[in-house]
Amino acid sequence: RWIGMNWKIPRAGIWGGISLLIVALSRPCSLAKEAPSTPWQPLRAVGQGEMSWLWFKLYDATFYSASGRYEPGHYPQALILTYAREIKRSDLLTATAEEWQRLGLGSDADRRRWLDQLAALWPDVGAGDRLAFYVDEAGFGHFWWHERPLGSLADPQFSAAFLAIWLADNSRDPALTRRLRGQLWCWNTQCLSIVIVAFC
Repeated sequence: RWIGMNWKIPRAGIWGGISLLIVALSRPCSLAKEAPSTPWQPLRAVGQGEMSWLWFKLYDATFYSASGRYEPGHYPQALILTYAREIKRSDLLTATAEEWQRLGLGSDADRRRWLDQLAALWPDVGAGDRLAFYVDEAGFGHFWWHERPLGSLADPQFSAAFLAIWLADNSRDPALTRRLRGQLWCWNTQCLSIVIVAFC
């Protein structure tokens, strides 16, 4: 017998003990399957790339859609940003405001309202931090921080304006935009596309 232990095999015998062990070992797997997933998990990757400034990498970006293709306005969609360096929340907000103004998205009042809402949600970011923006079927936007919800903006106009920073034809980094759209090469508005296949 085991020294210091007071365990007993049930009367069902050794097979009963083995059965109990199998049940005990299988429970973590079943619990893992039942654990809630992030809302963009069922989506398919469309494209990915990185944003750099001068010689400094700022973040990696991956864009997702239901079909695995870039289809503007067809939701759900998601954009995942994984940062490579520390950036203050105030700098993120300033860059966002500048891009909206440059792209002519929203009115002055819209942009002020959106920025006030973002200021209440966004944290400072550092290397390895992940910020996700998920747009549901209704066009409402939801921010997530390391797979934890930060907050939502029930405004389809905001969702389109936020994604446009990376996906608009006249974005600041057209090469990144093409990669996020899954477009390998473009000529006279005609683009060759690539398909990203994920194995799990």
